[in-house]
Amino acid sequence: MKTRLLSAFIFLFCAAGARAYTDAGLRYTSGPDGYGGLNAFAEWGGDDYYLRPALNTYKSDLSDRRSSYSFGAGLDRESWSVGAEVSATPETGGYKNTGLYADFTYNLLSSGEEGAALQYAGLGVFAGLTAHEDLYSLSTTTVAGGRRGGSSSVSALTEAFKLNQTDYGVSASLKAYGLRASGRFTKTAYDKDVTAEARQLPVDIGGIGTSGFPDTAVSARLRAPGLPLSPEAGYSKTSYLLDQPDSETFSFGLSLRAGPAEISAGWENFNPGGGLPRSDYYSAGLTLSF
Repeated sequence: MKTRLLSAFIFLFCAAGARAYTDAGLRYTSGPDGYGGLNAFAEWGGDDYYLRPALNTYKSDLSDRRSSYSFGAGLDRESWSVGAEVSATPETGGYKNTGLYADFTYNLLSSGEEGAALQYAGLGVFAGLTAHEDLYSLSTTTVAGGRRGGSSSVSALTEAFKLNQTDYGVSASLKAYGLRASGRFTKTAYDKDVTAEARQLPVDIGGIGTSGFPDTAVSARLRAPGLPLSPEAGYSKTSYLLDQPDSETFSFGLSLRAGPAEISAGWENFNPGGGLPRSDYYSAGLTLSF
């Protein structure tokens, strides 16, 4: 699976020259305990469609490297947009997953007046299905509040533990006076009861590799893309099953357009909850447009 996805990524990237536009970007994130994460993507298409393969990988002193590959596509129309994505995480330390995601957004102002203060207002729905498979279980229950690389030991299973996770929710976004604001709410359901013996699922919050069994999540983001040095700020909060405390993430970033390049830098503060210490993560990125 990993080889096929990588081959598809290379082929689609090389074919990008035949498209109306091409973007390609990298973002590197560093944090405590030797954490290093890399996100790479390529996107191409036209005014009303896009194709986007991506790679996300991270590693730290407390965990082996974990990588995921995805391919997304979408259509944009005046009054609506729709997107879909497939993803796969090859086996690492006995764990692997595959995923499918789709969303639909309706533009409430598709026939609005040109030059109005409120330029865009969209409402959307989304859903995702992730199939998890794990060859190990916890032999103790000493996981430290869902932080990466908790102190639990593991034991081999005679049969792989399989769990289907369904995420669904609503989103909203608007653009007014040059500012973009967006928010979303997510509810998660599982096809079987989760017990303390199951190892926690990898959860990607921003660029941070955390873990747990998510229950609900809410996030909000504010951007000012029209400024020469464009700022953005975000907040997310996730609740978990098994009495794991809620986690919070605060983020702030800046981006600068310089010809065909966009340079970005960001900071994320992760609070695992339960009185555990916060962690700071720093990122730098570069996106090129052709």
